[in-house]
Amino acid sequence: MARNITLDLPGTRFVIVHYHIFKNGGTTIESILHREFGERFATLHGPSDNSVLTGEHLASFLHEHCGISAVSSHHLRYPRPSIPGTVIFDCCFLRHPLDRLVSVYTYLHRINSSDPLSRRARRQTPRDFMGQTLKESPHLVSDVQVTQLANAGAFFRPANERDLDRATQVISDMALPGLVDMFSESMVAAEYFLQPAFPGLRLDHTPLNVSRPSETHHRNHKLEDRLVELWGPDLYADLARLNQFDLELYHRAQSEVRRRLFLVPGLDDKLVNFQARCDRLASLFAANLTAAPPLQLQAL
Repeated sequence: MARNITLDLPGTRFVIVHYHIFKNGGTTIESILHREFGERFATLHGPSDNSVLTGEHLASFLHEHCGISAVSSHHLRYPRPSIPGTVIFDCCFLRHPLDRLVSVYTYLHRINSSDPLSRRARRQTPRDFMGQTLKESPHLVSDVQVTQLANAGAFFRPANERDLDRATQVISDMALPGLVDMFSESMVAAEYFLQPAFPGLRLDHTPLNVSRPSETHHRNHKLEDRLVELWGPDLYADLARLNQFDLELYHRAQSEVRRRLFLVPGLDDKLVNFQARCDRLASLFAANLTAAPPLQLQAL
């Protein structure tokens, strides 16, 4: 008679990992994960601003912190690690690359930081700032999102078609791909497809750390007109040429988000319900700000 043996194995661990690209809605995503997971959520950082964390670093951290179920990091880079006994549900949001550059400038101009880029942004017009950055720091303005996904953020040459294809594959394989200008739609699709692993997960949100409203894909012609006015036609043309692969990746990410939305049953009702939840959160957030004492408002 055959022996029937049950092995003593731990259950499969599910972890959401957010790869945070600067000025792509990451603060809002972090706030959602903190709300939903509390002490089971952690942000990871290297020792310096230009640190790079790999999949090995993530695997080591998760091994040492068994209670963590969600992670966000500016410094963590693809590829997504394969960890025995753990399923990584990766998340990364993209943005129209030129709209992102405007947001980067606006943020650096607004904050009171001693960082050289921030000091320069406070002194210079958008055209002067972007023109100098274009001349001196191509890694900051050339296909940043493709480089982040395809080459672990390492800028050692301009991006090419192979980089675009690798970045596209990352988006296709991602558990939660998202777009800043389709934020709610991205989250509605994510709530549906993540529920087997994370039942009850709610991804409604209030936008945080917003430098300026993002243009939607329905108004790209207006975005182009505004950027030509902001930067001048010559600088706009240079930046558009340096971001041709980022722009194509953005369009491919749009297609992937829409493909997943099309698969969601009862989509219209889910979108209406999701927006109502976001509106309630916004009302609560505004009420809390109004009720806060003056010193707390200053701290915010």
